[in-house]
Formats: sequence, C-alpha cells, structure tokens
Amino acid sequence: MVDLNKIFIKHFQKSQGRNFVNFLTKEIDARLENAFLQTFREFFDDFMPSFESFPVCIIANAKFAQNLISIGSELEVLIVHKNVTGYNIKPFLKSLNIAFENLNLNLSIKNGEVNELFDRYKDDIKAKSSLCVVRFICGSKGLYKRARDEINSLKEYKKDEFLKHHLKVLSPFDSVTALDQEPNIKTGFGGIDEVWRLNCIISTINSENQARLSSLYLDEKQLSQFNLNVDFLLSLRSALNLTQNSDKFIAKSVDRVTSLLQTKSKKSLDNEGVISQKMLNSMRNLGFCVRFGAVTLARNLNISLSQKRALRLKNGLYQISNTIYAPLHKTAKSLKAFLKELNDLRDIELKFDISAIFYIKRVKFSKDETDECNDEIKRIFMRKNSFGILKALLDADILGDLIKPLEHTIGLAQYDSYHKFSVDEHSVFSVKQLENIKDSFIKSLYNELCMDGKLMLKLVALLHDVGKASIGEHAVVGANIFRAYANRLGLKSEAVNIGVTLVKYHTLMSNVANREDIYSERVIFSFISKLADKQTLKLLYILTYCVINATDESLYNSYTAKLLRELYEISLLSFDDETLLDEATRRIKKESSIRRNDEFLALPKELGEKIFQIPSNLLFIKYQTSEIIALSRWANEVKQIQIDIKNEQNLSLSIISNQKVNLSLLLYELASFDLAYMEIYELFENKNFIKLEFNKTAKNSELINLQNNIKTMLLSDKKPNVARPIISKDELHYEPNHSKEYARLNINAKDQRGLMAYVMSILQTFGVSVANARIQTIKNRTRNLFLISKTDDLCYNWQKILNQLISE
Repeated sequence: MVDLNKIFIKHFQKSQGRNFVNFLTKEIDARLENAFLQTFREFFDDFMPSFESFPVCIIANAKFAQNLISIGSELEVLIVHKNVTGYNIKPFLKSLNIAFENLNLNLSIKNGEVNELFDRYKDDIKAKSSLCVVRFICGSKGLYKRARDEINSLKEYKKDEFLKHHLKVLSPFDSVTALDQEPNIKTGFGGIDEVWRLNCIISTINSENQARLSSLYLDEKQLSQFNLNVDFLLSLRSALNLTQNSDKFIAKSVDRVTSLLQTKSKKSLDNEGVISQKMLNSMRNLGFCVRFGAVTLARNLNISLSQKRALRLKNGLYQISNTIYAPLHKTAKSLKAFLKELNDLRDIELKFDISAIFYIKRVKFSKDETDECNDEIKRIFMRKNSFGILKALLDADILGDLIKPLEHTIGLAQYDSYHKFSVDEHSVFSVKQLENIKDSFIKSLYNELCMDGKLMLKLVALLHDVGKASIGEHAVVGANIFRAYANRLGLKSEAVNIGVTLVKYHTLMSNVANREDIYSERVIFSFISKLADKQTLKLLYILTYCVINATDESLYNSYTAKLLRELYEISLLSFDDETLLDEATRRIKKESSIRRNDEFLALPKELGEKIFQIPSNLLFIKYQTSEIIALSRWANEVKQIQIDIKNEQNLSLSIISNQKVNLSLLLYELASFDLAYMEIYELFENKNFIKLEFNKTAKNSELINLQNNIKTMLLSDKKPNVARPIISKDELHYEPNHSKEYARLNINAKDQRGLMAYVMSILQTFGVSVANARIQTIKNRTRNLFLISKTDDLCYNWQKILNQLISE
C-alpha cells in the first residue's frame, strides 16, 4: 500500500486533486481484475475457459460502485457465483478471496450465490442499500446481468419502507443544523454519505442501476455545481486520508492538505481560508441538493394533495403550521415580487421547507435589480421575526448576492477556538438571538427601543463581522462597510452613526468585562469615551449579548452575565462625570493617532501594548504622538532609575524610576535654580516619569556635581529642612472625591523659593503617592495640580496634610 500511496500523491500533485476519484477507481479496479486473472490462470493453466462461460463475477457495490470513495474508504466487493455441477467453484472462490486480501486494499468482501441474493438480503436494509447501485468489474457479464435482475427485485420488495428509512435519516427538511467548521467529510451534513443515500433513493424509485439527478429537479448549472462539489470533497477526503489518516477536516493540519492540493491563497484569504470556504460552501450546497432531490423524488410519501390545497396561500406558496412549502416548478416573476412574497408572509417564527429553499434558489436577478429592491430588503429587517427569512436566503445561497456586504463572508470559517460557526451563520444567528433574548433585563432594554432603533440594531447584528477576510482591522473595515450599506437602505443619519460605532466596537464590551478591571476608573472612562452617550451604551450591551450567544451559547453563563451587567451599570453612572469623560475622550483620540503612526507600527507588539496601559490621561493629552512613543521606548529600557540632564537654555531634568524617590530633597537642593515647571506621570510597570524645568542654567562645575549626586539624592531617605512657605487657605483647593481612584489638590500661590520642596516633603511624610502632577510658574505665581492616589492613609490624614500646608 506504501507504493500505491506514492502513486496517489504523485497524481495529486499533477492534477491538484481534480477527478482524482476516477483515477483511484481505475487503479483499484485494475488490481482486482489482475488478481482475478492470476487466480483464473492458476486454476486452469492452458485450458482456461472464457470469462463469460465461467459462473463468477466481481461486482463493486455501495460507495465503491458509485465512485464515492477516497484513499481510506472501505471498498465493498460482492463476489457473485452460480453453483454449476461442471465447475468446482468453492476452491476457486477461496483462492480468489485470499488473492484479494493480499492486495492490501481496504476491502469488505461478500460472497453470494446468484439465486440466493433475494432471500438473503430482502429484509436487511443496510445490505439492500449497498446493492442499490452496483458496478461490473470483471468476470461473467451474463451472470452480472442475472445478479442485477435479483437486485432489482430486492429494490421493489418493501420499497416504501426502504425509502422512508433513508428519508428519515435525511430529515428534518424544514430546519437544518448549522455546519460544523471542522466537519467529517464522510458523515457530516452535505458529506459523501448523504450523496450516497440520495443515490440509493434515486436508483430505487427509478428501478434502475444508476443514480443520476434529473434535470427536472436541478437545472444544468445546479447539476454541474453538484458534481463539482462532489469531486472536490472526494479529493479533499483523499488528501485528509493521505496526510492525517482521517475523514475529519482539522484546521491545525490544513497546511499539509493545501500543499497536497496545491491550494493558492487569494488577496484577502490565506490557504486555510480558501480551502475551508470552498469546503463549507460545497457541503452546504450538497446537503440542500440531496434533501431537495430526496423529498422531490419521494413526494408521494408525504402530505396529500388535498391537504396541500387547503393550506395554499394567495402567492402560490403553502404554509403548514409555521413551515413554508413551494411547488416543484414555481418560479418568481421578479426579485421585487419575490421579496414582497416573503414580506407578506405572517410575521411569526417561520421555517422554510427544502422545497421553498429551492424556490428561492431559482430566483434570478441582477445587481441593478437589488438596487431597486432596497425598500423590500429594509422591510425584512422591520419584521419582528426576520431570522427565518434571512436563514432561508442563506441556505438558498443568495443572501450574499442580495445583501452585497455579506458576499465574501459566505462559508468563511473562523478557526479561533472561540467561534462555533462560520462568519455567515454566526451573523444570521446574531439576528436570531436579538429576536429571542432570554435575559429579562436586556429584553426590557430592547423593548424600549423605537422601530428605527430596532431596525438599525438588527442590521448591525447581521453586518457586525462583514469586515472579516478584508485587509485591515475587521471592526474598522466593517464599520465603513456598514455606513455605506445603511445609507443605501435609507436609514436616518443618527441611526447610521450609532450603527457605525456599534460595528466598530462590537467586541469592546465583552473584552473589557472579561479581560480588564471593570472597577478601575481608568478602564471605565476609557471604555465609555469610545461611545457617544448612554443610548449607545445600551445598544452595545444588547448587541454584546447577541454576539456572545451567537458565537456559542455556552459562553453566556451566569458569571459572564453578571460581569456585563456590572460593567453596564458602572458605565451608565460614569457618563454623568463630564470632566473625566472629556479627558478620556481626548486620550482615545490620541491613542487612535498613535496606532496609525509608522514609528508605533515598527515597535515590538509587547511594547505597543504597554503604551496603552499607561494610566495617566494627562500624559496623552499633553504630549505629541512621537514624544509618547519615545518616552515609552526609554521607560521600557529602564530597570531601576535613569536620569537625563540637559543644560542648554535652562537646566532640565527627566527622570524615570520604578522606585520611590526623595523628590523633596532634590527640589530643596536645586532651589537656587528656580523651579519653573514640574510634571509627574504614572507609566507602565509601576514606573514614573518626572520632568523638572528650571529658569536658570547650571555652571560647568555645578553640572558635574549634579551628575554625580542627583541619583544619590533621589534614593536618600534624608528629610530636607525646608522653610514653611506662605499658603493661605483660599489658595488651596482639595477634592477628596475628584474621581474613584484619585483625590485632587490645587495650589495657586505666590512663587516662593522652596515652596514645591516643602509641599513634596509634607506629602512624602504622610506617605502620599502622587500619580500625576503639573506645576507651572507664571508671572510670579505658581499653579500646581496634584492627582493623588486614594489610600486609607490619605482618607485618614488629609485634614492633617492640609493643616501642614496652610500657613495662614
């Protein structure tokens, strides 16, 4: 078998897997025929009778007969004989069986006397199924003809029971489960087993030894596509057999499969995306074609004609309970008429039978026609129950043509160990979740929305992932696509703008709830600054619920629900703090600028992520993009403390440290240089940036002394003996509840030598941690802002601190 595999691999590389099953079948047939001939010669030597007069024939049955095999398939072979007195058949059959087994093919061999076939298999549905279509390999053609006559008698025996068995396996026909993204090519929906099952039904109903779908049921284009899909899946299955000895498509082993099939990537899709999309679309098409063919052929076994007439709608469709059926040859007059038919159906949770799916498949239309039907498309989203119609359009493979933004997402797999469904099905299921909200609180929020709000949110749910498989960040690309399509449908400008925000940030709420500290004020204001208002927050909360459940319902558990509700409630209240919200909004704009910067894009990913972990909004507001990047580079290299001294127009110190520093002592020692400006900012990894600007320059001797002693001063525990400056009560303002995380201290006093050294000394004495500070001296007055981290010590000592600072 090793040599045979080498032959198969060589053929794969030559043909890229196309028509591989025909090559495979010929190779196996040839080996079986050769083994038969060798056994024949061994028994008869120079006195061989003709094959035709020797009562033995080799018949391929089951999938082997129907050319539905792969390299790893079990090959079912029936050795038919007739007991004739003139031949000693049994020794020959024994030797033939041994010869076949020695071929090392995966054979399943049965032996049968031609006159016993009927009685032997008449009540065995599995055996009857394997004999529905048979194929002559070698031996006596006359005996093969007799065997076929017996098999035809088998197919007529309890025919209805046999057909109902296969129909039941393919059912239900009005609700098909979603495709598995890692399907079993043999047994999955639209897999090879289902094609074989359809062939069993066709050959039994037609009482023929062939399985050809009639053009009465599928048009020429559909038949061609059906055959191409079957050939591709058979080639893919053989590639899987060769590379991983399995019928199951697994994303992690896709490289070996695509290499064997020589799959070529596309502009926006890698090899994995190309082959998985082709696989899923092929299986979806086959799954529906199989069911349509089966139901159509066996339609007399279903509901009676008189019952159907009673349930006929004015448009020619039939509604039985909540399921829509269509006549076999019904066609739509135009796209607009067809969409109107759908919208005129009762606004309930509808299902569409396979006959209705194929009625939809037969709708022909051009791009210009879709532009003329925007009102009818919009009506679909205005229904209380849109999911059933959208799912039917998807199943009929016209959703991407009708709603153009979805075109490239059809059958697009998501191998991220998170999404359960492909992009198209996930998107449609998001609409289903929106229409069937189980969380009572979220349901109440949705019920409060006006018609325009519900329409917009439903469109967002469907289109939130349209940016996938495009170049760029999918949420940003998707937001732009949504804007264009929503404007095309005529949504109000306010609704369009909110929808754009929702698509752009459709993963934000889930990410913040699951990955960040939702009780951190910085996190909350960073979150809500991306949203325009409370209404957008409410809509994002509803959308997040739908997207998570459409990804995989098991992900939305009680813990996730609690986190999201808590984040929603905290965020709702935080919208009332306009000052902090403005800070966070300005920061977000700067972050967006940084993300587009070429210097940032060249940074290591880890450092890039650290930049956005900087808690100080003031740093982002004050500094330019290039300055923030440069400062972050420097901070990333600092292990303990580093100092940069400049002494050009004035003395300037830049300090980065991950340790507590004695800033009061440094300021005291440098008081003669006249402090003009000071900044303190929290960075990442518990590092702080301190910037000191003085009005004077240092002499060379002073500069050398500074270079030698600044670090020592900063790390010293010595307390400076600073004279108490004059600060009146009305020159000091303290907000203990400036924010959830910080208290705020403002000092607007006359500039005095050592003032800042004294203030820092008092704060250090009480163990106060300054998170951000901005000190500036203008026209002989100093204006100081301190953001102080809230601690138990601060809450207990803040009045004492103020008393120490106030001199009058």
